[in-house]
Amino acid sequence: MATFSRPAHKFLPPPRDKRPESSGFRFPGASDRVTINGMTGSGKSTFAMWLFSESADFDKKPWFILDFKGEILIQQALREGLFTELSISARIPDKPGVYVVRHEAREGLGPVTEFLWSIYQAGKRGLFLDEATMIPELRGEANSGGPFQSILSQGRSKEIPVYVLAQRPVNVNNMVFTENNFYCAFRLRSKRDLQKVTDHIPEDSKRFDQIWGDNLRLPAHYSRWYDAQQDASFLLKPCPPPDRILDALFARIDSAKKREKL
Repeated sequence: MATFSRPAHKFLPPPRDKRPESSGFRFPGASDRVTINGMTGSGKSTFAMWLFSESADFDKKPWFILDFKGEILIQQALREGLFTELSISARIPDKPGVYVVRHEAREGLGPVTEFLWSIYQAGKRGLFLDEATMIPELRGEANSGGPFQSILSQGRSKEIPVYVLAQRPVNVNNMVFTENNFYCAFRLRSKRDLQKVTDHIPEDSKRFDQIWGDNLRLPAHYSRWYDAQQDASFLLKPCPPPDRILDALFARIDSAKKREKL
């Protein structure tokens, strides 16, 4: 497993580094839903963990990361004791914190379906999905009535915020986009992938043409961002590096432990 080295934790990290290209950028709220799309190597997973480290309320309720591909930053957080590994068949915990669930696709997707139903039934849990195209029932447009579509359609009343990451948004069900508060796109494989995202962003919203138009070519690790509440789009520079993200997680988790929240 690839990794990176960094000094041991000694100090709290500096204040939030938002790094927006345009003023007005804001982090998602604790109950918001976010979709982040981008091809392999575009930076979407690191960016998603940055948002998560700053925004997710894992000091107040349990959050579950469903990690199909062994994302490096997630595995590093596990090794440093910031996250807790959880079997996909284990009882869903009530204690706040971040729980990482791993599953091999070759073992079948039945356990994933049961795990998602457990999240839906429990409520008041957060869900982080990387990679979303591995989720059962997500492909196609028909409402299957399965657990993930139930989370998307009823999750607000059940207090289940969701982060959804995907390499190919063209393969993801429309409901993932219609139920979101924030939309993000890094470099994508095709125009069809970008169109799948922009289909759900109003063309008369602020800076739509400048940010989502065909003439914009993204530099490496830059991303397009749409905030539905502000009805505005932004061009975002690369997020902080992995060590800064881990430091931010450490600071929040350490603070929560001192307050006996974790």
